[in-house]
Amino acid sequence: MYQGKRFHLFLVSLVAITLIASSCSKVKDLYEEPDTDSSTLFPDGSNVPSDFKWNSAQSMDIRVAVDDKFDGQYFYRVEIFDNDPLLGQGANLLAAGQAKKGQDFVGKLMLPTMAKYLYLRETSPLGIASVTMIAVDPLKSNIQVAPTSSSSSNRASVARASINTTISNTNSATVSALAATPVVVPNDAVQISGNANVVVETNKSYVVKTGTTFTGKIDANNGTDNVKIYVQGTWKNSSFEFNLGSNNSLYVTQTGSIDLINVTQNTTGGFVNYGTAALSKMETKNNTSYVNYGILNADKADITNGSFTNYGVATIQNLSSTTNGTVIRNEGTLTVKNATLTNATLEAVCHTTIQSLTTNGATISISSGALLSLDKLDAGGTKFNLASSSILAVTTLAKFNSQASTMRGPASGQALARLKKVDVNNQYMAITYSGNLEVASSDHTPNGEWNTFYVLNSPAKLVPYDKSTVVIAGTSCNAGGNNAPGGNPNDQTVTEVNLGTYSYAFEDNWPNKGDYDMNDFVVDMNITKFQNTANKVTKVTLKGKLRSVGASKRLAAAIQLDGVPAGNVKSVTYSKKDLVGANLALAANGTETGQTNAVVAIVDDAHKAFGVADTRFISTQSGAYAPVDVVITIEFTTPLDNFSYNTLNMFIVNYAQNVGGRNEIHLVGYAATDKINKSIVSRESGKLLSATDPFKTIKNEPFALALPVSFKYPTEGQKVYDAYPLFKDWVTSGGLQNANWYLNK
Repeated sequence: MYQGKRFHLFLVSLVAITLIASSCSKVKDLYEEPDTDSSTLFPDGSNVPSDFKWNSAQSMDIRVAVDDKFDGQYFYRVEIFDNDPLLGQGANLLAAGQAKKGQDFVGKLMLPTMAKYLYLRETSPLGIASVTMIAVDPLKSNIQVAPTSSSSSNRASVARASINTTISNTNSATVSALAATPVVVPNDAVQISGNANVVVETNKSYVVKTGTTFTGKIDANNGTDNVKIYVQGTWKNSSFEFNLGSNNSLYVTQTGSIDLINVTQNTTGGFVNYGTAALSKMETKNNTSYVNYGILNADKADITNGSFTNYGVATIQNLSSTTNGTVIRNEGTLTVKNATLTNATLEAVCHTTIQSLTTNGATISISSGALLSLDKLDAGGTKFNLASSSILAVTTLAKFNSQASTMRGPASGQALARLKKVDVNNQYMAITYSGNLEVASSDHTPNGEWNTFYVLNSPAKLVPYDKSTVVIAGTSCNAGGNNAPGGNPNDQTVTEVNLGTYSYAFEDNWPNKGDYDMNDFVVDMNITKFQNTANKVTKVTLKGKLRSVGASKRLAAAIQLDGVPAGNVKSVTYSKKDLVGANLALAANGTETGQTNAVVAIVDDAHKAFGVADTRFISTQSGAYAPVDVVITIEFTTPLDNFSYNTLNMFIVNYAQNVGGRNEIHLVGYAATDKINKSIVSRESGKLLSATDPFKTIKNEPFALALPVSFKYPTEGQKVYDAYPLFKDWVTSGGLQNANWYLNK
């Protein structure tokens, strides 16, 4: 009996010792025993660059000055997006506020690292919204946008060059003078009439006199040189193709007219019309010049190597050119039904109308005060240069194909491209708009969420088709110009800003390396901030969606508001009070007690938030559990200058161990709260943990990721690099490659 009792006591003591030893061992493992881990994240031993910051978004400061047309009387609304909010879908708002003369918009935003552009939307006091794109320089953390009418070089855009077109506008007085200049016919000119076949001779002049009708043929391509043929009367032979030889010229005077099948110039020389010319075909094949001051009608014009300049009224059914040296210039009235320009130059100095224009490698220049009006445009690799106060109007469809085209406004002043519909056929960077150019279009192929089909380099901007803001005075060359819409101005203020959603995914085994399925705790977070007219943040609402708990440990989750003292929080309101306040003690204002920076709780026990008493896996093996929504509203005593996702220092806590502080798991680059177990950090620095950041392993691997989307986290036990094939390239390249890895599961 005694021996049995002794044996019983022995068993009790053994169990107690075992429990104590087990408990001590667990504490020892966490807090005392040094450890190292030589394994790498990737099975093939690939290393993580030592300076990799694990960022999928970057913080940027931005300042926007508006071109205030109301001298500071009213606010403009300023909004920054990650995609085109006017044309596209899925644009996430990154920052917003108001600005006017004397008050720039100054803000801070978080931008996905894979984004190449920001989209800036300004809404004027008249309620007209315009959008421009700002190229992101990954080496800079700030962006400044000057007013669009400014000629300052302090632009945000990388490709911001504007040009002054090299063509000039010949005024109507000059054109009239040129048109009125009489053509002097030499006294020794040989008169021709009747139905004769005339063979010209070198250095001689020939004339069809006023009142005379000539119906014959002229052989001017017979090896002769410096022959001049004048038509004062009428030359009509609708079956004759006239060919000018070397350095020979045809002049139709103001009283003259010609009606021929063709005028062709094979070499130097030219054709000048002051009167009336009707041609089935007009051709230049070498370095020659055709000029029209009168009335010209041609069924077909093929300008190759030479040039055609119109000062009068020209109507052409089919116009074509295929050479670099070709220049087609209109300083009068030019109407074309179909035009095809390859490697040629079109200069619209006055009103030019083309029903259908197809270009490839061409240059199109529009002079100040001029209008180029097109019904349809199909352009590839074409340069459009618009001078100040010029207008390009496409009334039906403008297509830009895979050969990248550019459309540039002037360096000062503004130009207008009024495009009824734009189709870029989903080709990468098919058209780039730049300079002081306003593109008025409501039906334009949008950029994809992460695909750039067009570029609006600031200060170029996009406005609705019927809301053009550029004021261009009417001239005889632009069909009345362009008038800005009227209306009564009103303040365009921003009081509520709803930002896009971020996901935060955690591994819970800190300071030891986890299994890297990045699903131990996953929460989506959305920020809505409330601002005053000085763009100061008075209140924020954080909408969290708890999505998974792939951990067998009890976890709490919270947010440290970096740079926000706990005393500057007036109040915190929790939508589900039963989920907070037990394990993370809260002060009267709703922040966690004993913290320098404000810390707000998300949930005290992640498992219990899903209504689960034990610590089973939640939504990592199946989607059996519905996400849990929580709303946290924080009001500030003193308004904040900025509030963005960079302010949210999201972390989780393993509160089962609380000796000397608590286990906290933060994002790389973020600081712990005052309550972390500093002894673990000190002991494991340079061993399990990076010597420069306690929230990276010794191999520079993270314990948490923040992603600017709702993250499709891996299933239980699946490595993140197996779930996302591009993850490894992103990591090993230091973030330079495949920054969009999380979109390609």
